[in-house]
Amino acid sequence: MYYDVGANVGFYSLLAARLVKNGSVFAFEPSPRNLAYLREHLRLNKIANTEVIAAAITDQEGASSFTLETTGFMGHLSSDGDISVSTTTLDFLLEQGKILPPHYIKMDIEGAELAALRGTQKCIQQYRPQIFLATHGHEIHSQCCRLLQTWGFECQVFELTADGFGEVVATYRR
Repeated sequence: MYYDVGANVGFYSLLAARLVKNGSVFAFEPSPRNLAYLREHLRLNKIANTEVIAAAITDQEGASSFTLETTGFMGHLSSDGDISVSTTTLDFLLEQGKILPPHYIKMDIEGAELAALRGTQKCIQQYRPQIFLATHGHEIHSQCCRLLQTWGFECQVFELTADGFGEVVATYRR
């Protein structure tokens, strides 16, 4: 099972759907424009093993303001957003039986990584998936790596730019 948290228009979802042949992909995306493209890309490629969930993954259930950048292809949770989006946690979705436990999690969610990890704590600690995490800022990067390390994960940093954008692969080590 593969979770694409911040699926955007589905590039990683499409790749994962081909690779997990006998498994499933769960693609999480809150942006209405991206959701339309994501669904269309799955349809055009005849992908049947991917479920799209129209929500932002964070540490709480409900709704939140979401700011779209000018093209509408990127955005982030914010207190003064342009639109309202549904929010949920991966732990809640698992507890409700709406998703299956993951082997891999890809997460690229424009600065909400720490909150999303907190809302995925039970899932991560129980199932120990390999995690590919894109971080957006030095502080978030450090906090995410520290949190994952306290849960027994080793964080391998592939890139950390001067402005704090990073890519991390976290693997359970205990």
